[in-house]
Amino acid sequence: MSQNEFYPEEVLIEKMQSGEYGWLDYVNHFSAEWQEEYVSYCRQNNLTVGNDSAATFVRHKDEQLETAMENGDA
Repeated sequence: MSQNEFYPEEVLIEKMQSGEYGWLDYVNHFSAEWQEEYVSYCRQNNLTVGNDSAATFVRHKDEQLETAMENGDA
């Protein structure tokens, strides 16, 4: 993935809502860690890098956070 400027989640949500960004942009501008995790996620699940797989990845990250919160780990 290319090196991008990163934004707070609130800014990314605004850019998504305005139509300026899609899911792939969201992932790429969230953090360098997410960029790396996303590429790995795509490889592990035989997914093509793009908006659909990026949306799936974000749902996956949300589920991880929910699980961590339920277990008292977040």
